[in-house]
Formats: sequence, structure tokens, C-alpha cells
Amino acid sequence: MLANWFTRDRLTLVVAAGLLGIEALGAAAFAIFEATQIRLDRVVVGAGTAVLLLGYAALLGAAARGVFLGRRWSRGPAVATQLLHLPVAFSFFGGVTAWVCYLLAGLSLVALVCLVVPPSTRHFLAEDPQPPAE
Repeated sequence: MLANWFTRDRLTLVVAAGLLGIEALGAAAFAIFEATQIRLDRVVVGAGTAVLLLGYAALLGAAARGVFLGRRWSRGPAVATQLLHLPVAFSFFGGVTAWVCYLLAGLSLVALVCLVVPPSTRHFLAEDPQPPAE
């Protein structure tokens, strides 16, 4: 049954969903890291940052699941988050953080292309998307 989800028509959706999932895991890991770095003199800022990052990770995870299942609603949040990642990636350009720039920009560009290529567009615009038959 699972092999039916990985057909040639769905390959771009699976790649985009995988990249969104990786980004969600990265945001969750960064949230946990931020939570461990909270200082007593800035508890509200540290906790707020950790909560926002966890919420963002949840949004990315939900979008990844929606893209994998071919849900129409998931394309907008997925594309929007990838477009937001591009200027964030550029902010890391130069110095010792250049690798972050290249990694985030690369993930975002590949996911963005996978979300807007014709096979993905056809799948998202289908009248009644059905899961593949068993």
C-alpha cells in the first residue's frame, strides 16, 4: 500500500513534504535548544521564543503532512514559509554562518520548486483528490 504513495506523479509532493518535515524538526530542535538557554533575568523572552518556535514547528509539520496527503489547503502555508525562509537564509550569509545560509536557502528553493511544478499543481488542483488505490 505504501508503495502507491511514492508514484512518479507524487514524487514532487513527497520530496516537498520531506523537506518541510526536516525544517519542522529543525525548528523543534532549535526550540528545545532555546528552552535550555533561558536565563533567569530574561525568562519571558526565552520562553516566548521557545513557544513561538514550537508553534512554527507544528505549522511546518502540519503543512508537511498536508502536502504529503495532497491536501489543497497545505500548499499556501508551505509556499509562504519557504518564501519567508529565503530572506532569513540570506541574513546568515558571510562569516562562519554561511553554511546556514546555503542549507536553508537550498532546502527552501528545492521545496518551493517541488510545490509549484506542474505535477504538484495538477495534484493540488484536482477536483476530488483521492489517496491511491491499494
